[in-house]
This record gives sequence, C-alpha cells and structure tokens, in this order.
Amino acid sequence: MNTTLRKSSRTVKTLRWFTRIFGVISVLVFLVFFVADCVKKGTIAVEGDRIGMTVFLFVTIVGLIIAWKWEWIGGIMALFGLIGFDVSAPESLARPAVLFMTVMYGLPALLFLFCWWMSKRQGVSNVA
Repeated sequence: MNTTLRKSSRTVKTLRWFTRIFGVISVLVFLVFFVADCVKKGTIAVEGDRIGMTVFLFVTIVGLIIAWKWEWIGGIMALFGLIGFDVSAPESLARPAVLFMTVMYGLPALLFLFCWWMSKRQGVSNVA
C-alpha cells in the first residue's frame, strides 16, 4: 500500500513537472507572437472585434502562470479563459491555427486540474 502510494505520488510529481514545462512553453509561444506583433505594429493594436478574444487569451495565460502555485485556481482560470476565447469567435474555430492554439493552451489547463485532483485524492502536497 505504502509503495503504491509513493509510486503514484512520484507519477503525479512527474506529470506535474511535465505540465509546468508544457505550460511555460505555451506561455512563451504566446509572448513571442504577441510581442513580435506589437513590435511590428509599433503599439498594442487590437481591432475592435478582437478585444474579447484578446482578453480571454490573457486570462488563459495568467491562469497557466497561476497554476504553478495553485493548480486548481490556475487550471480553472485557464480553462474558462480558453472557453471564453473560443465562444467569443466561434467562426475562427474552423481555422487549423486556432484549433492548434486551443489544444496547446487547453491541454496544460486540463493537466493542471488532473494533477490537483490526483494530489487531493492521495493527500499529496502540490509542492514538487
């Protein structure tokens, strides 16, 4: 029993670090493209019809960052931000780039929630 719990805790710890690394890569990809676009335009120029999408995407990014410390809050925040992003422009979901982005940000959000759930179920601290 104790060996199984330790092995399971180790699995959650490994998954948690994989999720953190994947989340950091997702955040960095967003920042690279966002900063490159801002530099190219010379300002943070968001068209009026894209303001909602941008706000929801920022909520997703902030959620992924918060999830490093608080997996449940950050995962929920990232997931709801992503859902808001997709709902705010449903016609854009037909584009492969948007679908890829949804998976790229949605997967770490779901994995953070899964790690939180597994840790809570096992009584393991989220400090890795």
